[in-house]
Amino acid sequence: MTSTEMEQSDSGQQSVIKAVLLFFAAFALYFFTHSPALDEIDAVQFAMGVRSFDLWHHQPHPPGYPLFIFFGWLGTRFFHIGTESSLYCASAFGGALFIAAWFSIIRVQFSERLAWWVASCLLITPVVWMTATKAVTDMLAAGLVGAELLAAICFLKQGKRGLIVWAALLGAAAAGTRPQLFPVVAVVLGIQLKKGCVNAKTWWFAYAVLVAGCLTWLLPMWYMQSQLRPNEPFWRVYPELAYGQWRWRLNLPSVYIGAGDWSPHYLGMRFVRHILGWFWKGFGFIQSPRVLAAGIVLTTCAIIAYFRFGREAIDQRFWRFHGPWLLVDIAIVFIALPGDQRYYLMVFPPLFVIMLRGFLRLPKPWNLSAICVPALLLYILVPLAIENHRDEAPAVRFVRYLEKLYPPSKRGNVLLILPVVCRSAQWYAPQFKILDHVPIAEDEEVLRNAAAVYTDERSLKRKDFYLIHLADFRRSMLIYPQNRGVRLYLVVRRRSS
Repeated sequence: MTSTEMEQSDSGQQSVIKAVLLFFAAFALYFFTHSPALDEIDAVQFAMGVRSFDLWHHQPHPPGYPLFIFFGWLGTRFFHIGTESSLYCASAFGGALFIAAWFSIIRVQFSERLAWWVASCLLITPVVWMTATKAVTDMLAAGLVGAELLAAICFLKQGKRGLIVWAALLGAAAAGTRPQLFPVVAVVLGIQLKKGCVNAKTWWFAYAVLVAGCLTWLLPMWYMQSQLRPNEPFWRVYPELAYGQWRWRLNLPSVYIGAGDWSPHYLGMRFVRHILGWFWKGFGFIQSPRVLAAGIVLTTCAIIAYFRFGREAIDQRFWRFHGPWLLVDIAIVFIALPGDQRYYLMVFPPLFVIMLRGFLRLPKPWNLSAICVPALLLYILVPLAIENHRDEAPAVRFVRYLEKLYPPSKRGNVLLILPVVCRSAQWYAPQFKILDHVPIAEDEEVLRNAAAVYTDERSLKRKDFYLIHLADFRRSMLIYPQNRGVRLYLVVRRRSS
């Protein structure tokens, strides 16, 4: 081994050590600052799925997210920790993997200096922090896709065929965590193979490994759900579950673009919520008018600086590699999902490449302006992180309020009509009688026999009832947008004259 090869080997080992240390630091930071309770419907469904994996009753909802549920089950089964802590651990693991993987990617494709800048900004980006500290699948899936990208890049650098297998298996794991990501991981694998100039046999082998990896989570999940409905033909089970979950979305313009009227106003608002949402929600610029103004100026200057000073051959190679899968990921979310920024997690590393590389390529001393990016993010994040760690979600505080009013022995006579926060009540206070829908004729007896009735549905109106507003529970939409405002009403029966 020549001295140059030895230096490269030592440098590679040092980089691995730095990435591992960064991983553990990020994991500890995210895990020990996680939310105090499950934040929203999906998180509660995942927790219910760990206890009883039943997609028919949305525990969790299809397509199932089997690997996330499996990681949650592992924590409860072998480490004897609670269901919620186990899911928080899986999410924090994904956040740490995401940070460490992109640190390594940027180091390989650019430089270690830029890698530290990008990793540091990712670590404190509000949307990354608020996703990594909650029991949702997005962070773990993004981390696994980042690991697949790293394996693909290392293959192109080193030419080791074993890295193709690693990339395929990591892609299968990402799809098992969020099945909607299968097209993305398939494109990443294709980019790797095309740029590696491999033969047709290797192409077939790589995609066979990817498909086989996906079957290791799909078939057991399919079998488990078929056992819950033995009269259902086996071949129909999973397609029926998946279609049933997506069918209701097809009529929601806020979710599926095909349900909209395609007017300029509709498309413009969708662009604002999704694409511009990367900045005003993902980066948190909407926190205040002052922060929004500073964020707009900072982002505009960074983009101008990048296209004026930062574009070189190395940038072109970066975008040729990452552009195709990034476009597929953006298209999937833009077309078929709401504008929640946790779906766009994988967009933020390339965004930071533009912003930070633009500033760092400025002439001295103007390149020092790069420090404004993490400084602004930290200014936005700190109060949000404190509130996120300290305060329970509005839906949980709603339930806690009612728990204080009624001891466990009296909750069985109290009816809760909860179209909005039903899952939180089922998880944290199952002793209450709970309806997840507006009462219908079949519920009349339950209504008559209830000692008290409460609801979160403002539009609940009947001739024989009226509502008394008791309390509001709110938090910042930057912490989590779903159910960020919940109202509690007492349902009172009108006296007959």
